[in-house]
Amino acid sequence: MSETRGSLIGQLFNWVRWPLALGILIFLGWQNREQFQQLLENEIRWHFLGLAFLVCFGAIILTFYRWYLLVWALDFPFTFRDALRLGFLGYLFNYVSPGAVGGDLVKAVLMVREQKERRMVAVATILLDRILGLLALLIVGASASLFVEQKIDRLSEITALMWGSCILGLIGLVVMLHPATPNSWWLRLLQKLPKVGGIVTDVATAISMYQSRRRVVALTMVISIFGHFGIISSFYFCARAIAPLADVPGYVTHLLLIPPAEIVGVFVPTPGGLGALEGAVQTAYQLAGAAGGVGLLAAGAYRATTIFIAGIGGIYYAAARRQIQSLMDAERQDDAVPSDSSTDGSSV
Repeated sequence: MSETRGSLIGQLFNWVRWPLALGILIFLGWQNREQFQQLLENEIRWHFLGLAFLVCFGAIILTFYRWYLLVWALDFPFTFRDALRLGFLGYLFNYVSPGAVGGDLVKAVLMVREQKERRMVAVATILLDRILGLLALLIVGASASLFVEQKIDRLSEITALMWGSCILGLIGLVVMLHPATPNSWWLRLLQKLPKVGGIVTDVATAISMYQSRRRVVALTMVISIFGHFGIISSFYFCARAIAPLADVPGYVTHLLLIPPAEIVGVFVPTPGGLGALEGAVQTAYQLAGAAGGVGLLAAGAYRATTIFIAGIGGIYYAAARRQIQSLMDAERQDDAVPSDSSTDGSSV
């Protein structure tokens, strides 16, 4: 009975999340309707839009390469072509699953079905990829606060939070890569826990393998930082495309303001953060003193570039629709069958 109720709630949420996202966009548009009319009279600078697309596309390819390196470091039979295919599919499913984690879930399901051995270790690479990406985003935002000359009201708390999260994240990364971690008493204690102990064991195995390839983890952090520079640059070019330079916050200010907005888009459970990201960017632009509506239009232009890129995932999906659907159906069947093992990956 409880499983049926949970399924109904999940289906209801799937129906609600799109109207919720569209409702947020409609509200934001109505709230800035007068400013929109003024901005739409400006000439669109198409070369900036083209540059925004190219930079965003390159940054996303970098994130796929980051994940490929993390999988390659664990000696999986995995190619960069595989990373592109699953990466674009995950990017597509960001728009048909709640929040940005929806694409990660699809990547995990498809990857564990293709990797017959060490399935939870394979899933651990996706989790680590997400953690490193988030840590790099915080590093970019926190570091930018040192170079922004403009004083922005009500941003000191957000900056302090980014710095605190940065420090904690770096400490966690150092602990993970410390030689004593795989054999630590607290990790052995976690491995003895029921149900999750097997998962912890597989994750610990992944950590042990990364111990001998710390340079790969360091390289993925560098790649992550460059990737976020690309994403934030895309936002800046989108703003330059639709508004005069005087109405657009500076580039360094973007490096400070966009990371918190991106985090909001990740954790709010709308398709691809739709509506949440746009509202957060609009608020960030207003804090920086930008003209009304500029942030919302810039975020809308950036959204259009990501939808075009997600369309590449649609091509992959169309080419292998039946295979992908069968893998997803098989995963659902596995989830419905009780299992005494927690290490075979069926709980993903």
